[in-house]
Amino acid sequence: MNQGKKKYILFILVTLILFGVTLITTNKFFFTGNFLFSSTNSTNTDSPIDPEEENYFKYSRMFSETYHILKREFYDRRRVTARKLFYGAIRGMLESLNDPYTTFMDPSVTKEFKVDMDAKFGGLGIRIDVRDGWLTVISPMENTPAWRVGLKPNDKIIEIEGKSTKGITTEEAVTILRGAPGTKVTITIARESMEPFEVTITREEITIQTVRSDIIQYQNKKIAYIRISEFSMPTADDFAKHLRDMLNKNPDGIIIDLRHNPGGLLSVVINCVDDFLEEGLIVYTRGRLQENNADYYANKRNTIVPADLPLVVMINQGSASASEIFSGAMKDTGRGVVIGMKSFGKGSVQKTYSFVEDGSLIKYTVANYYTPSGAVIERKGVEPDIEVKNWIEELSEKERVSLFKVQNTNFVSEFVKDKKMPSDTMLSRFQKELSDKGYELPISAVRWLVINKIREAEMPKLYDLEFDNQLSKSLTVITDYDKYKKTLRYYNAAKN
Repeated sequence: MNQGKKKYILFILVTLILFGVTLITTNKFFFTGNFLFSSTNSTNTDSPIDPEEENYFKYSRMFSETYHILKREFYDRRRVTARKLFYGAIRGMLESLNDPYTTFMDPSVTKEFKVDMDAKFGGLGIRIDVRDGWLTVISPMENTPAWRVGLKPNDKIIEIEGKSTKGITTEEAVTILRGAPGTKVTITIARESMEPFEVTITREEITIQTVRSDIIQYQNKKIAYIRISEFSMPTADDFAKHLRDMLNKNPDGIIIDLRHNPGGLLSVVINCVDDFLEEGLIVYTRGRLQENNADYYANKRNTIVPADLPLVVMINQGSASASEIFSGAMKDTGRGVVIGMKSFGKGSVQKTYSFVEDGSLIKYTVANYYTPSGAVIERKGVEPDIEVKNWIEELSEKERVSLFKVQNTNFVSEFVKDKKMPSDTMLSRFQKELSDKGYELPISAVRWLVINKIREAEMPKLYDLEFDNQLSKSLTVITDYDKYKKTLRYYNAAKN
Protein backbone atom coordinates (compact mmCIF):
# COMPACT_ATOMS: atom_id res chain seq x y z
CA MET A 1 0.00 0.00 0.00
CA ASN A 2 1.55 3.34 -1.00
CA GLN A 3 2.19 6.12 1.45
CA GLY A 4 -0.53 8.41 0.06
CA LYS A 5 -3.24 5.81 0.46
CA LYS A 6 -2.17 5.14 4.08
CA LYS A 7 -2.43 8.83 4.91
CA TYR A 8 -5.89 8.97 3.35
CA ILE A 9 -7.18 6.03 5.41
CA LEU A 10 -5.68 7.50 8.60
CA PHE A 11 -7.39 10.82 7.87
CA ILE A 12 -10.76 9.08 7.44
CA LEU A 13 -10.35 7.17 10.72
CA VAL A 14 -9.41 10.27 12.70
CA THR A 15 -12.36 12.16 11.19
CA LEU A 16 -14.77 9.39 12.13
CA ILE A 17 -13.45 9.23 15.69
CA LEU A 18 -13.75 13.01 16.13
CA PHE A 19 -17.28 12.91 14.68
CA GLY A 20 -18.24 10.13 17.09
CA VAL A 21 -16.90 12.01 20.10
CA THR A 22 -18.75 15.13 19.03
CA LEU A 23 -21.97 13.18 18.50
CA ILE A 24 -21.79 11.56 21.95
CA THR A 25 -20.99 14.88 23.61
CA THR A 26 -23.71 16.91 21.93
CA ASN A 27 -26.39 14.23 22.03
CA LYS A 28 -26.48 13.44 25.71
CA PHE A 29 -30.24 13.70 25.38
CA PHE A 30 -30.23 10.26 23.73
CA PHE A 31 -27.24 8.49 25.27
CA THR A 32 -25.98 8.50 28.86
CA GLY A 33 -22.98 6.39 29.81
CA ASN A 34 -23.33 3.15 27.90
CA PHE A 35 -27.14 2.79 28.15
CA LEU A 36 -29.82 3.80 25.69
CA PHE A 37 -33.07 5.02 27.26
CA SER A 38 -36.20 4.38 25.24
CA SER A 39 -39.94 4.73 25.66
CA THR A 40 -40.92 1.31 24.33
CA ASN A 41 -44.38 0.40 25.62
CA SER A 42 -44.65 3.66 27.50
CA THR A 43 -48.16 4.74 28.43
CA ASN A 44 -47.19 8.31 27.55
CA THR A 45 -45.49 7.94 24.16
CA ASP A 46 -47.09 11.15 22.89
CA SER A 47 -45.81 13.23 25.80
CA PRO A 48 -42.33 14.78 25.92
CA ILE A 49 -39.96 13.90 28.77
CA ASP A 50 -40.52 16.19 31.73
CA PRO A 51 -37.20 18.10 31.81
CA GLU A 52 -37.38 18.99 35.54
CA GLU A 53 -34.48 21.41 34.94
CA GLU A 54 -31.64 19.10 33.81
CA ASN A 55 -32.29 16.56 36.57
CA TYR A 56 -33.71 13.92 34.25
CA PHE A 57 -30.42 13.60 32.37
CA LYS A 58 -28.30 13.84 35.51
CA TYR A 59 -30.12 11.06 37.34
CA SER A 60 -30.59 8.86 34.30
CA ARG A 61 -26.82 8.88 33.84
CA MET A 62 -26.36 7.96 37.54
CA PHE A 63 -28.79 5.08 37.08
CA SER A 64 -26.97 3.84 33.99
CA GLU A 65 -23.58 4.02 35.67
CA THR A 66 -24.86 2.13 38.72
CA TYR A 67 -26.23 -0.62 36.50
CA HIS A 68 -22.97 -1.07 34.62
CA ILE A 69 -20.79 -0.89 37.74
CA LEU A 70 -22.81 -3.68 39.33
CA LYS A 71 -22.80 -5.76 36.16
CA ARG A 72 -19.03 -5.38 35.88
CA GLU A 73 -17.80 -5.60 39.48
CA PHE A 74 -20.37 -7.07 41.90
CA TYR A 75 -18.77 -10.17 43.39
CA ASP A 76 -21.64 -12.61 42.66
CA ARG A 77 -22.47 -12.63 38.95
CA ARG A 78 -25.59 -14.75 39.54
CA ARG A 79 -27.20 -11.91 41.50
CA VAL A 80 -26.79 -9.18 38.89
CA THR A 81 -28.90 -10.45 36.04
CA ALA A 82 -30.60 -7.80 33.94
CA ARG A 83 -34.01 -9.12 35.07
CA LYS A 84 -33.16 -8.85 38.77
CA LEU A 85 -31.61 -5.40 38.51
CA PHE A 86 -34.34 -3.86 36.38
CA TYR A 87 -37.15 -5.43 38.40
CA GLY A 88 -35.50 -4.02 41.52
CA ALA A 89 -35.16 -0.60 39.92
CA ILE A 90 -38.83 -0.50 38.90
CA ARG A 91 -39.92 -1.63 42.37
CA GLY A 92 -37.72 1.01 44.00
CA MET A 93 -39.11 3.73 41.73
CA LEU A 94 -42.69 2.85 42.68
CA GLU A 95 -41.95 2.36 46.39
CA SER A 96 -40.34 5.82 46.54
CA LEU A 97 -43.82 7.29 45.99
CA ASN A 98 -44.86 5.97 49.43
CA ASP A 99 -48.21 4.77 48.12
CA PRO A 100 -49.16 1.20 49.12
CA TYR A 101 -51.35 0.78 46.03
CA THR A 102 -48.61 1.64 43.54
CA THR A 103 -46.71 -1.61 43.01
CA PHE A 104 -44.82 -3.79 40.55
CA MET A 105 -45.82 -7.40 39.92
CA ASP A 106 -43.66 -10.00 38.23
CA PRO A 107 -45.40 -12.45 35.85
CA SER A 108 -46.27 -15.01 38.55
CA VAL A 109 -47.80 -12.38 40.84
CA THR A 110 -49.61 -10.80 37.89
CA LYS A 111 -51.28 -14.12 37.13
CA GLU A 112 -52.57 -14.32 40.72
CA PHE A 113 -53.68 -10.69 40.64
CA LYS A 114 -55.89 -11.37 37.63
CA VAL A 115 -57.88 -14.12 39.35
CA ASP A 116 -61.56 -13.19 39.07
CA MET A 117 -63.15 -11.84 42.23
CA ASP A 118 -65.88 -14.48 42.09
CA ALA A 119 -63.55 -17.42 41.40
CA LYS A 120 -62.96 -20.36 43.71
CA PHE A 121 -59.46 -20.63 45.18
CA GLY A 122 -57.55 -22.20 48.02
CA GLY A 123 -56.94 -19.57 50.64
CA LEU A 124 -57.50 -18.26 54.15
CA GLY A 125 -60.53 -16.06 53.61
CA ILE A 126 -59.07 -12.64 54.41
CA ARG A 127 -58.88 -9.37 52.56
CA ILE A 128 -55.53 -7.69 53.10
CA ASP A 129 -53.89 -4.38 52.34
CA VAL A 130 -50.67 -2.54 53.20
CA ARG A 131 -50.98 0.11 55.90
CA ASP A 132 -48.02 1.98 57.42
CA GLY A 133 -45.65 -0.37 55.61
CA TRP A 134 -47.14 -3.55 57.10
CA LEU A 135 -49.47 -6.15 55.69
CA THR A 136 -52.82 -5.46 57.36
CA VAL A 137 -56.04 -7.43 57.62
CA ILE A 138 -58.97 -5.43 56.23
CA SER A 139 -61.47 -8.09 57.19
CA PRO A 140 -61.88 -11.85 57.49
CA MET A 141 -64.64 -13.38 55.37
CA GLU A 142 -67.42 -15.07 57.25
CA ASN A 143 -67.17 -18.83 57.77
CA THR A 144 -63.61 -19.09 56.42
CA PRO A 145 -60.41 -20.34 58.09
CA ALA A 146 -59.31 -16.78 58.95
CA TRP A 147 -62.71 -16.05 60.49
CA ARG A 148 -62.67 -19.19 62.61
CA VAL A 149 -59.19 -18.60 64.10
CA GLY A 150 -60.26 -15.12 65.16
CA LEU A 151 -58.35 -12.75 62.85
CA LYS A 152 -59.66 -9.20 63.09
CA PRO A 153 -59.58 -5.96 61.08
CA ASN A 154 -56.33 -4.02 61.53
CA ASP A 155 -54.34 -7.09 62.62
CA LYS A 156 -50.80 -6.73 61.25
CA ILE A 157 -49.38 -9.84 59.55
CA ILE A 158 -45.74 -9.25 60.42
CA GLU A 159 -44.40 -12.64 59.32
CA ILE A 160 -45.42 -15.43 56.94
CA GLU A 161 -43.67 -18.74 57.61
CA GLY A 162 -41.11 -16.93 59.74
CA LYS A 163 -40.21 -14.33 57.08
CA SER A 164 -40.86 -10.64 57.71
CA THR A 165 -43.55 -8.99 55.60
CA LYS A 166 -42.04 -5.52 55.97
CA GLY A 167 -42.16 -3.93 52.53
CA ILE A 168 -44.15 -6.74 50.93
CA THR A 169 -46.87 -5.79 48.44
CA THR A 170 -50.45 -6.98 48.74
CA GLU A 171 -50.16 -8.95 45.52
CA GLU A 172 -46.98 -10.72 46.64
CA ALA A 173 -48.64 -11.63 49.94
CA VAL A 174 -51.71 -13.04 48.21
CA THR A 175 -49.49 -15.26 46.09
CA ILE A 176 -47.82 -16.67 49.21
CA LEU A 177 -50.97 -17.05 51.30
CA ARG A 178 -53.01 -18.80 48.64
CA GLY A 179 -52.36 -22.45 48.01
CA ALA A 180 -53.88 -25.88 47.63
CA PRO A 181 -56.84 -26.59 49.94
CA GLY A 182 -55.73 -28.66 52.92
CA THR A 183 -52.24 -27.16 53.11
CA LYS A 184 -51.23 -25.02 56.07
CA VAL A 185 -49.54 -21.67 56.52
CA THR A 186 -48.23 -20.07 59.71
CA ILE A 187 -48.50 -16.31 60.13
CA THR A 188 -47.40 -14.03 62.95
CA ILE A 189 -49.93 -11.43 64.05
CA ALA A 190 -49.31 -8.11 65.80
CA ARG A 191 -52.47 -6.81 67.44
CA GLU A 192 -52.85 -3.60 69.41
CA SER A 193 -52.20 -4.05 73.15
CA MET A 194 -50.96 -7.63 72.67
CA GLU A 195 -47.65 -9.41 72.18
CA PRO A 196 -47.16 -10.82 68.65
CA PHE A 197 -48.44 -14.38 68.31
CA GLU A 198 -48.39 -17.15 65.72
CA VAL A 199 -51.46 -18.69 64.09
CA THR A 200 -51.39 -21.75 61.83
CA ILE A 201 -54.28 -21.80 59.37
CA THR A 202 -55.39 -24.60 57.04
CA ARG A 203 -56.31 -23.36 53.57
CA GLU A 204 -59.74 -24.12 52.17
CA GLU A 205 -61.53 -23.57 48.88
CA ILE A 206 -63.09 -20.14 49.27
CA THR A 207 -66.47 -19.55 47.63
CA ILE A 208 -68.26 -16.33 48.41
CA GLN A 209 -72.01 -15.76 48.55
CA THR A 210 -72.00 -11.98 48.51
CA VAL A 211 -75.62 -11.16 49.43
CA ARG A 212 -77.84 -12.70 52.14
CA SER A 213 -81.07 -11.37 53.60
CA ASP A 214 -83.91 -12.01 56.04
CA ILE A 215 -86.79 -10.28 57.80
CA ILE A 216 -86.21 -9.46 61.47
CA GLN A 217 -89.30 -9.16 63.66
CA TYR A 218 -88.58 -6.42 66.19
CA GLN A 219 -91.05 -4.60 68.46
CA ASN A 220 -94.01 -5.40 66.22
CA LYS A 221 -92.16 -4.20 63.13
CA LYS A 222 -90.82 -6.08 60.13
CA ILE A 223 -87.29 -4.93 59.26
CA ALA A 224 -85.45 -6.12 56.16
CA TYR A 225 -81.85 -7.07 56.92
CA ILE A 226 -79.43 -7.45 53.98
CA ARG A 227 -75.75 -8.26 54.35
CA ILE A 228 -73.30 -7.63 51.48
CA SER A 229 -69.92 -9.35 51.98
CA GLU A 230 -68.26 -7.74 48.93
CA PHE A 231 -69.12 -5.94 45.69
CA SER A 232 -68.05 -8.52 43.10
CA MET A 233 -69.45 -9.24 39.64
CA PRO A 234 -72.76 -10.91 40.60
CA THR A 235 -73.49 -8.63 43.57
CA ALA A 236 -75.48 -5.87 41.83
CA ASP A 237 -78.04 -8.26 40.33
CA ASP A 238 -78.23 -10.36 43.52
CA PHE A 239 -78.67 -7.26 45.66
CA ALA A 240 -81.50 -5.94 43.47
CA LYS A 241 -83.20 -9.34 43.67
CA HIS A 242 -82.94 -9.42 47.47
CA LEU A 243 -84.25 -5.85 47.69
CA ARG A 244 -87.31 -6.70 45.61
CA ASP A 245 -87.94 -9.85 47.65
CA MET A 246 -87.75 -7.86 50.87
CA LEU A 247 -89.96 -5.04 49.56
CA ASN A 248 -92.63 -7.56 48.61
CA LYS A 249 -92.89 -8.33 52.34
CA ASN A 250 -93.74 -4.68 53.13
CA PRO A 251 -90.95 -3.97 55.65
CA ASP A 252 -90.98 -0.99 57.99
CA GLY A 253 -87.36 -0.27 57.17
CA ILE A 254 -84.13 -1.69 55.69
CA ILE A 255 -80.72 -2.37 57.27
CA ILE A 256 -77.75 -2.80 54.91
CA ASP A 257 -74.85 -4.48 56.72
CA LEU A 258 -71.45 -3.63 55.18
CA ARG A 259 -69.34 -4.60 58.18
CA HIS A 260 -66.16 -6.47 57.19
CA ASN A 261 -66.95 -5.76 53.52
CA PRO A 262 -63.56 -4.99 51.89
CA GLY A 263 -65.03 -3.43 48.73
CA GLY A 264 -64.93 -4.59 45.14
CA LEU A 265 -65.90 -3.18 41.77
CA LEU A 266 -66.81 0.48 41.24
CA SER A 267 -69.47 -0.28 38.62
CA VAL A 268 -71.15 -2.73 41.00
CA VAL A 269 -71.38 -0.40 43.99
CA ILE A 270 -72.68 2.44 41.78
CA ASN A 271 -75.50 0.18 40.63
CA CYS A 272 -76.27 -0.74 44.25
CA VAL A 273 -76.38 2.89 45.38
CA ASP A 274 -78.58 3.72 42.38
CA ASP A 275 -81.23 1.41 43.84
CA PHE A 276 -81.79 4.04 46.58
CA LEU A 277 -81.04 7.47 45.06
CA GLU A 278 -83.24 9.10 42.45
CA GLU A 279 -80.73 11.72 41.33
CA GLY A 280 -77.47 13.48 42.16
CA LEU A 281 -73.87 12.45 42.63
CA ILE A 282 -73.01 9.01 43.95
CA VAL A 283 -69.22 9.42 43.91
CA TYR A 284 -66.58 11.21 41.87
CA THR A 285 -62.86 10.84 41.18
CA ARG A 286 -60.17 13.47 40.77
CA GLY A 287 -56.58 13.08 39.62
CA ARG A 288 -53.92 15.05 37.72
CA LEU A 289 -55.17 14.10 34.26
CA GLN A 290 -58.64 14.87 32.97
CA GLU A 291 -58.95 11.30 31.70
CA ASN A 292 -58.89 10.07 35.31
CA ASN A 293 -61.67 12.39 36.45
CA ALA A 294 -65.19 11.02 36.45
CA ASP A 295 -68.55 11.90 38.03
CA TYR A 296 -71.11 9.16 38.68
CA TYR A 297 -74.77 10.12 39.02
CA ALA A 298 -77.91 8.30 40.10
CA ASN A 299 -80.74 7.74 37.63
CA LYS A 300 -84.36 7.75 38.78
CA ARG A 301 -85.22 4.97 36.32
CA ASN A 302 -83.02 2.60 38.33
CA THR A 303 -84.48 3.39 41.76
CA ILE A 304 -86.02 0.39 43.54
CA VAL A 305 -86.47 1.55 47.14
CA PRO A 306 -88.96 4.35 47.99
CA ALA A 307 -87.23 7.49 49.25
CA ASP A 308 -89.30 7.58 52.45
CA LEU A 309 -88.52 4.01 53.60
CA PRO A 310 -86.23 4.14 56.68
CA LEU A 311 -82.67 3.02 55.95
CA VAL A 312 -79.68 2.19 58.16
CA VAL A 313 -76.20 1.33 56.83
CA MET A 314 -73.81 -0.52 59.16
CA ILE A 315 -70.02 -0.14 58.85
CA ASN A 316 -66.90 -0.90 60.88
CA GLN A 317 -63.10 -0.86 60.57
CA GLY A 318 -63.31 -3.69 58.04
CA SER A 319 -65.53 -1.72 55.64
CA ALA A 320 -63.38 -0.44 52.80
CA SER A 321 -63.35 0.91 49.26
CA ALA A 322 -66.74 0.23 47.60
CA SER A 323 -68.33 -0.10 51.06
CA GLU A 324 -67.14 3.41 51.83
CA ILE A 325 -68.56 4.70 48.54
CA PHE A 326 -71.95 3.20 49.44
CA SER A 327 -72.02 4.42 53.04
CA GLY A 328 -70.55 7.81 52.10
CA ALA A 329 -73.28 8.39 49.53
CA MET A 330 -76.03 7.43 51.97
CA LYS A 331 -74.57 9.62 54.70
CA ASP A 332 -73.96 12.73 52.57
CA THR A 333 -77.35 12.69 50.89
CA GLY A 334 -79.19 11.92 54.12
CA ARG A 335 -80.79 8.91 52.49
CA GLY A 336 -79.73 6.66 55.36
CA VAL A 337 -78.32 6.73 58.88
CA VAL A 338 -74.82 5.24 59.14
CA ILE A 339 -74.15 3.26 62.33
CA GLY A 340 -71.06 1.50 63.69
CA MET A 341 -67.40 2.52 63.64
CA LYS A 342 -65.20 4.54 61.28
CA SER A 343 -64.40 2.64 58.09
CA PHE A 344 -60.98 1.54 56.85
CA GLY A 345 -60.10 4.47 54.55
CA LYS A 346 -59.28 2.98 51.14
CA GLY A 347 -60.49 5.43 48.52
CA SER A 348 -57.99 5.70 45.68
CA VAL A 349 -58.24 4.74 42.01
CA GLN A 350 -55.66 2.50 40.39
CA LYS A 351 -54.77 1.72 36.81
CA THR A 352 -52.67 -1.19 35.57
CA TYR A 353 -50.18 -1.43 32.73
CA SER A 354 -48.92 -4.78 31.45
CA PHE A 355 -45.49 -5.12 29.86
CA VAL A 356 -45.61 -7.13 26.66
CA GLU A 357 -42.00 -8.23 27.14
CA ASP A 358 -42.72 -10.77 29.91
CA GLY A 359 -46.23 -10.22 31.27
CA SER A 360 -45.18 -8.28 34.36
CA LEU A 361 -47.39 -5.40 35.44
CA ILE A 362 -47.43 -2.13 37.32
CA LYS A 363 -50.43 -0.91 39.30
CA TYR A 364 -50.43 2.79 40.11
CA THR A 365 -52.71 5.34 41.73
CA VAL A 366 -54.18 7.96 39.43
CA ALA A 367 -56.97 9.58 41.47
CA ASN A 368 -58.92 9.64 44.73
CA TYR A 369 -62.58 8.95 45.38
CA TYR A 370 -64.76 11.68 46.88
CA THR A 371 -68.19 11.35 48.46
CA PRO A 372 -70.97 13.59 47.05
CA SER A 373 -70.20 16.38 49.54
CA GLY A 374 -66.52 16.40 48.54
CA ALA A 375 -65.13 14.40 51.46
CA VAL A 376 -62.03 12.36 50.64
CA ILE A 377 -62.15 8.68 51.59
CA GLU A 378 -58.47 7.73 51.29
CA ARG A 379 -56.87 7.40 54.75
CA LYS A 380 -59.85 9.26 56.26
CA GLY A 381 -62.63 6.69 56.08
CA VAL A 382 -66.31 7.36 56.65
CA GLU A 383 -67.37 8.46 60.11
CA PRO A 384 -70.70 6.95 61.21
CA ASP A 385 -73.62 9.19 62.16
CA ILE A 386 -73.97 7.11 65.32
CA GLU A 387 -70.86 5.45 66.73
CA VAL A 388 -71.45 2.05 68.31
CA LYS A 389 -68.55 -0.20 69.23
CA ASN A 390 -68.79 -3.97 69.04
CA TRP A 391 -69.21 -5.48 72.52
CA ILE A 392 -65.73 -7.03 72.32
CA GLU A 393 -64.21 -3.57 71.85
CA GLU A 394 -66.02 -2.42 74.98
CA LEU A 395 -64.04 -4.92 77.06
CA SER A 396 -61.04 -3.75 79.04
CA GLU A 397 -57.59 -4.35 77.61
CA LYS A 398 -57.00 -7.20 80.07
CA GLU A 399 -60.33 -8.82 79.15
CA ARG A 400 -59.63 -8.59 75.40
CA VAL A 401 -56.22 -10.22 75.86
CA SER A 402 -57.79 -12.97 77.98
CA LEU A 403 -60.52 -13.56 75.39
CA PHE A 404 -58.07 -14.12 72.59
CA LYS A 405 -55.72 -16.26 74.63
CA VAL A 406 -58.55 -18.56 75.72
CA GLN A 407 -59.53 -18.98 72.04
CA ASN A 408 -56.08 -20.45 71.45
CA THR A 409 -56.34 -23.07 74.21
CA ASN A 410 -58.33 -26.30 74.54
CA PHE A 411 -60.20 -25.12 77.65
CA VAL A 412 -63.46 -24.32 75.85
CA SER A 413 -63.34 -27.51 73.76
CA GLU A 414 -62.94 -29.63 76.88
CA PHE A 415 -65.79 -27.78 78.60
CA VAL A 416 -68.28 -28.46 75.77
CA LYS A 417 -67.36 -32.05 74.95
CA ASP A 418 -70.99 -33.17 74.71
CA LYS A 419 -71.87 -30.20 72.41
CA LYS A 420 -74.83 -29.22 74.60
CA MET A 421 -75.51 -25.74 75.89
CA PRO A 422 -74.52 -25.64 79.60
CA SER A 423 -76.67 -24.04 82.24
CA ASP A 424 -75.98 -20.61 83.73
CA THR A 425 -74.61 -22.29 86.84
CA MET A 426 -72.15 -24.32 84.78
CA LEU A 427 -71.09 -21.19 82.85
CA SER A 428 -70.42 -19.34 86.12
CA ARG A 429 -68.34 -22.26 87.36
CA PHE A 430 -66.36 -22.28 84.10
CA GLN A 431 -65.83 -18.52 84.38
CA LYS A 432 -64.25 -19.04 87.81
CA GLU A 433 -62.05 -21.84 86.49
CA LEU A 434 -60.76 -19.53 83.78
CA SER A 435 -60.21 -16.78 86.33
CA ASP A 436 -58.17 -19.16 88.49
CA LYS A 437 -55.99 -19.82 85.43
CA GLY A 438 -55.43 -16.08 84.96
CA TYR A 439 -58.09 -15.35 82.33
CA GLU A 440 -60.38 -12.57 83.55
CA LEU A 441 -63.60 -12.52 81.50
CA PRO A 442 -67.15 -11.25 82.03
CA ILE A 443 -69.86 -13.91 81.92
CA SER A 444 -71.10 -12.58 78.56
CA ALA A 445 -67.69 -13.28 76.97
CA VAL A 446 -67.61 -16.77 78.48
CA ARG A 447 -71.05 -17.47 77.07
CA TRP A 448 -69.95 -16.18 73.66
CA LEU A 449 -66.89 -18.48 73.67
CA VAL A 450 -68.99 -21.50 74.57
CA ILE A 451 -71.73 -20.84 72.02
CA ASN A 452 -69.19 -20.25 69.24
CA LYS A 453 -67.44 -23.52 70.06
CA ILE A 454 -70.70 -25.49 70.03
CA ARG A 455 -71.71 -23.96 66.70
CA GLU A 456 -68.32 -23.92 64.99
CA ALA A 457 -69.23 -26.76 62.61
CA GLU A 458 -72.47 -25.02 61.62
CA MET A 459 -73.01 -22.32 59.04
CA PRO A 460 -72.96 -19.03 60.99
CA LYS A 461 -76.35 -17.47 61.51
CA LEU A 462 -77.10 -14.44 59.38
CA TYR A 463 -77.55 -12.36 62.53
CA ASP A 464 -77.36 -12.87 66.28
CA LEU A 465 -79.07 -10.24 68.40
CA GLU A 466 -77.71 -11.72 71.62
CA PHE A 467 -74.15 -10.62 70.86
CA ASP A 468 -74.57 -8.01 68.10
CA ASN A 469 -75.11 -4.72 69.92
CA GLN A 470 -74.49 -2.74 66.70
CA LEU A 471 -77.37 -4.52 64.97
CA SER A 472 -79.54 -4.03 68.06
CA LYS A 473 -78.90 -0.28 67.88
CA SER A 474 -79.73 -0.28 64.17
CA LEU A 475 -83.08 -1.93 64.87
CA THR A 476 -83.79 0.69 67.53
CA VAL A 477 -83.04 3.49 65.07
CA ILE A 478 -85.39 2.01 62.46
CA THR A 479 -88.24 1.73 64.99
CA ASP A 480 -87.80 5.38 66.05
CA TYR A 481 -86.62 6.73 62.69
CA ASP A 482 -88.19 10.17 62.95
CA LYS A 483 -85.73 10.89 65.76
CA TYR A 484 -82.68 10.06 63.62
CA LYS A 485 -83.57 10.69 59.97
CA LYS A 486 -81.92 13.51 58.03
CA THR A 487 -83.14 15.85 55.33
CA LEU A 488 -82.66 14.35 51.89
CA ARG A 489 -80.18 16.33 49.83
CA TYR A 490 -78.89 15.70 46.31
CA TYR A 491 -75.53 16.99 45.04
CA ASN A 492 -75.68 17.94 41.38
CA ALA A 493 -72.08 19.06 40.88
CA ALA A 494 -68.71 17.89 42.12
CA LYS A 495 -66.36 20.09 44.12
CA ASN A 496 -63.36 20.34 41.81
